[in-house]
Amino acid sequence: MATAMLEPSQRLRDLFSKGSQVDINHNVPIRRYYRSCQELMRMASVYLEEKDLENSYILYAKYIVLSVEKLKTHPDFNNVPAAEKAANRKALKLAFEKAEKLKPLLKNKYEEAYKKYIQQQERATELARLEKEKRRQEEENIKAEIENQKRQLEKEQMDAFLNERRRKELEMERLEIEAKYSDQAAKDTKQPLLPIDFALPPIFCNSSSSTENTSAIATAGVAVQIPPKAATTKPAINRSLKPTLITDNSTVSNVHNVDQLSTSFTASLTISKNKYGLRTIVSPSELSSKFMKCAEANTCKNIETCGVLFGKLANEEFVITHILIPHQIGAPDSCDTTREEDMWDFQDQYNGICLGWIHSHPSQTAFLSSVDLHTHYPYQCLMPESVAIVCSGKFNEVGYFMLTPDHGMNVIGNCRKIGFHPHPSNPALFEACDHVKVSSSQKVEIVDWRKK
Repeated sequence: MATAMLEPSQRLRDLFSKGSQVDINHNVPIRRYYRSCQELMRMASVYLEEKDLENSYILYAKYIVLSVEKLKTHPDFNNVPAAEKAANRKALKLAFEKAEKLKPLLKNKYEEAYKKYIQQQERATELARLEKEKRRQEEENIKAEIENQKRQLEKEQMDAFLNERRRKELEMERLEIEAKYSDQAAKDTKQPLLPIDFALPPIFCNSSSSTENTSAIATAGVAVQIPPKAATTKPAINRSLKPTLITDNSTVSNVHNVDQLSTSFTASLTISKNKYGLRTIVSPSELSSKFMKCAEANTCKNIETCGVLFGKLANEEFVITHILIPHQIGAPDSCDTTREEDMWDFQDQYNGICLGWIHSHPSQTAFLSSVDLHTHYPYQCLMPESVAIVCSGKFNEVGYFMLTPDHGMNVIGNCRKIGFHPHPSNPALFEACDHVKVSSSQKVEIVDWRKK
C-alpha cells in the first residue's frame, strides 16, 4: 500500500533507482563481475517467465548500470579479453530491449494499483464521514437521554414535594379534629376520643423519591430531605479492539549433526521469512553426505576439499542442484582452486547460478577461518544469498554460514591482509544462515573434475 500511493511514473523511477544501487569492489577480480552479469541476465529471464516483472526489471537495470558505468571504473578493465567485452555489449543490447518492453507493462500495472488506491481512499473517506455522523448521532442520543433523566428527576422531586405538602395538610386537619373531640371528651368522658370510622390519612410518599432524592425542599418552615436519583449511563466499550495472540518463535541454529539432517533439521528450517529478507536457498539433505563421501580420501589424509555450489531460481527460491569439485590444491587448513575458467564453462553448460561454496574441515569443527572469510566475500558481494557450507569430518558437523551484512562485509571488504591473520571477533563477522532450507525432496549431482 505504501508504494501504491505513489504515482506510476514515480514508482518506475524508484524501481530503476533500486536496480542502480550497484557498487564495484576493486578487490574482487573483474572477470567475476562479468560472470555475475551473465547470472543477472539468467535470473532476470527466469523472473520474466514467472511474471515477476519488478524483479526482472531490477536485474536488467543492475546489468545495464554495471556494464555501462561501473565496470569501467575497475583497475583491471583494460585487461579483459576483447571477446568477453564484445559478448557483454551484445547482452547489454538485449537487456536494454527487455527493460524497455517491461516499462509499459509495469506502468499499466502501477496505474491499476494507483486507481484502486484512489478508490480505496475515497471509500475510506466516506466511511470516516459516516462514522463521524454515527458518533455525532450517538452523542446527541446520549445528550437527549441525559435531558430525559433530568426532567424525570425534576418531576419526581415535584411529586414528592406535593405529596409531602398534602400529607401535612391532612395531618393538620387530623390535629384539628382531634382537638375538637378532645374538648368534647372533657365534658363527657364516656364519649370516645375519635369516631370509630375515623382513620389517619395515608402518607403519600414516593418510595423511590424518599430513598433516592437528596434535594432539600422547605415547606411551611419544615425541611424535608429527599435524596436525588443518580443518573447512570453505560460505560463506553470499544468493540474494535481484539485480544492479540503472541507467539514465541524460537531461533534455529544452522550447525547440525550430519545424522540428524534428514529429520530435525529439515523440519526446523521451514521458515518463510528471515532476518535480512533474503531469498530462500533450498539445500538437498543428501548434499553434505555425498560431498563428504567424495572428500573421504582427503579427509583421511587431513587435507581439505572444496567445491562450488550451482543451482537454479524457481518461484523466488534458489535450489542447489550441482556441486562442482574443481581442480584444486589442498592442505590441512586451506584449499585453493585452479583453472577457474573451466568452472565458468561448466556454469554456461548447465545454465546454472553460483550459490556459494562448500569445503571440509578434516580435523576442526564447522566454522569460518580468516581465510574462509576472505574466500566467501566475493561470493556474497555478488549475491547476498550466497552460502558457505562447512563440513567437519572429525566432529560430524555441518554449518551454513554467511558474513554479517552490516559488519562482516565491511570489515573483510576493507581488509588487505592475506593468509591466516586475526580479525576482531566482537561483534561477530559471520553467522549461521537462516535463509537456508534443507529439503529431502531435492537431489544434488556432484561433478568431480579432480580426476580429469
